Amino acid sequence: MNQDQLKELEPHGSALFPLRVHEFISDPTVAERVALHWHPECELLVVTVGAALLHLNGASYQIKKGDIAIIQPDQLHAMTAEVGAPFGFFAVVFDPVFLQSAVPDSIQQQYLAEPLRVPTLLPLTSHLTADLYQNLLNIRALYYQQPAAFMLQIKGYLFLAWANLVQLADHTHSQPLTGGVAVDETKAVIAYIQQHYSQPLTLTILASHFNLSKSHLCRMFKQTTKMALTDYINATRIGQSTILLQNTDDAIGTIAGLVGFNNISYFNKIFQRRMRLTPSAYRQTIRSTTEN
Repeated sequence: MNQDQLKELEPHGSALFPLRVHEFISDPTVAERVALHWHPECELLVVTVGAALLHLNGASYQIKKGDIAIIQPDQLHAMTAEVGAPFGFFAVVFDPVFLQSAVPDSIQQQYLAEPLRVPTLLPLTSHLTADLYQNLLNIRALYYQQPAAFMLQIKGYLFLAWANLVQLADHTHSQPLTGGVAVDETKAVIAYIQQHYSQPLTLTILASHFNLSKSHLCRMFKQTTKMALTDYINATRIGQSTILLQNTDDAIGTIAGLVGFNNISYFNKIFQRRMRLTPSAYRQTIRSTTEN
């Protein structure tokens, strides 16, 4: 199974400057704020508004305004929050190769050769996390203001942030960076769903394809993602339907069939449950917003 289907497609910088600052204010009308995904870059996330649950490699963390979350490369993650509750963050996302030395010097060998084993969640409870928070704020400001030599300054602050993380790793117990076989299998299941959402996707079909029992598949998926397998399938299909509603004039029934629903009434029910609007109302709202 090609797990590249799981990767977040949004570019994180460029080949010559592989760093991006990502600003995000979530939609408070739905519980799912950030869909399940992974990427090969490191993500240093700072909560700016509200609170949420970060689901990462089978574990869940309560994150709130001011907290810093460390998302290591290739970790499967998502975020949820109570409907109606605000939640937002900014994240510095970068390819770890951005910090590597050109030669295997002492810095490369001691601080960059191995992944950092730091806690996922860092509340602002020490001078080290306070320094990290300030360094990330500096990167954010430089990224948007772009003064003279801003890229050089950003890289300097990123090194300082990495030094903060190294110091934090020295003061905390190490933790595993991956979730093992269950996370890898779950990634493969998600990749298959994303590739075949328009086709029949029953529990029997998926269990047979991955040579797993139905009970094990459901249990593994729920433990890893904190989301029921059928809910994820429906979420993927509804997400694809919103793209078609925005960009085509196809009838609602046609769109339902294209994304894998063989019953328009069920499609309407699931769509309204997730999006808080009927498909027709969603299309009208999106288009009126675009026109304005």
